[in-house]
Amino acid sequence: MQVDHFKKAKELINIIIGKGYQAYIVGGAVRDHFLGHQLNDIDIATSATPYQIQTIFEKVIPVGIKHGTVMVRYKGESFEVTTFRSESGYSDYRRPDHVSFVDSIDIDLSRRDFTINAMAMTSTHHLIDPYKGKHDLDQQTIRAVGSPIRRFTEDPLRILRALRFASQLNFRIDEDTYTAIKCLIDMVRKLSIERVTVELTKLFNGDFVDYGLKYSFDVHLFSHLPLFQDHPCMVDQLKTINKPFSKLVDVFVFLNRISVESPSITTWCKTYRLSNRTLNNGKRLCYLVNLYEEEGCSAWLIYLLPENLEQRFIRLIEAISSERIDMHHVQMMRRSLPISSQKDIKISGNDLIKWYPQREKGPWIQDYLKEIERAVLEAKVINHISEIKEWVLRCHPPENN
Repeated sequence: MQVDHFKKAKELINIIIGKGYQAYIVGGAVRDHFLGHQLNDIDIATSATPYQIQTIFEKVIPVGIKHGTVMVRYKGESFEVTTFRSESGYSDYRRPDHVSFVDSIDIDLSRRDFTINAMAMTSTHHLIDPYKGKHDLDQQTIRAVGSPIRRFTEDPLRILRALRFASQLNFRIDEDTYTAIKCLIDMVRKLSIERVTVELTKLFNGDFVDYGLKYSFDVHLFSHLPLFQDHPCMVDQLKTINKPFSKLVDVFVFLNRISVESPSITTWCKTYRLSNRTLNNGKRLCYLVNLYEEEGCSAWLIYLLPENLEQRFIRLIEAISSERIDMHHVQMMRRSLPISSQKDIKISGNDLIKWYPQREKGPWIQDYLKEIERAVLEAKVINHISEIKEWVLRCHPPENN
């Protein structure tokens, strides 16, 4: 799939060139190609204007046409195609106030954040590298293009990106670039929380998260981030993290479980603009970690643990208690469970109503069903209507209800 995606990108470039324009693969795709990493999105820079691109291809989506960017659908794949441009003025510390289309790939590369992202490649793999990004890749160095102060002042998110790349790649940050980060770290306060959340997620998910976090602690990043700045003890707790967390909410669950001073999961998620679905997963993981602390890796815990949260739960237990749970053991326990959901129980609320004709309908029905569910799961009663009836009437005699 990756090779096919790369092949289609080169085909698309050759089509643009065939119309008399320049076109190159740029940015992260070039970096990842030389690192041997999986290519996801492949961005293309061209001398053609968005209007000209629209005349070349049938399916073109004007995702950012004001700034020269369109999305081209080609053979079932999407490619972001952007006109060579120069930029000036960043009054909102994010988007340029003025964009000018140019006809030079070198000028276009000069506006990019780091040298390792300021390379371009032709369809024949010829490298355009005016800022020696390949050298910095080989030296495992993160270096700002041109003046670091200017790069970070234009968009402070680049500060977080530098720390995130350290976490993902295990690259050192160039001394001048690092000095500029330390001087301008308070500018991250100007960023929208949504953009911060994206970069923090990638930082905590980096294979070398402890390395990226060390840089983050050294520049006092978290002293400028919401909630962390009000709870400095939370920053100390982060210093124990030495393996990646795939989701930012899992970091918040970790903090919530190891510190009584941690804000609630709801507060963390609302502050960092995480979705309601993410919040619900965070609450569930909190509950399951607490359940594990009470009764270990029980059948009831495995039953309540969704399969899609298994690895994240195991990672949390390891981070919080240093205990290791074997995934194979979890999967074997899951396969041995007598039921997989409440729907598998052989009775319903209507049966309970018949067995307790003197009782009015109410919350007790769901309470009893939950008791039965757990009893069946833990083999205290066989999942058969007569066995369940006998068990529940014995546990809750009608005369006492």
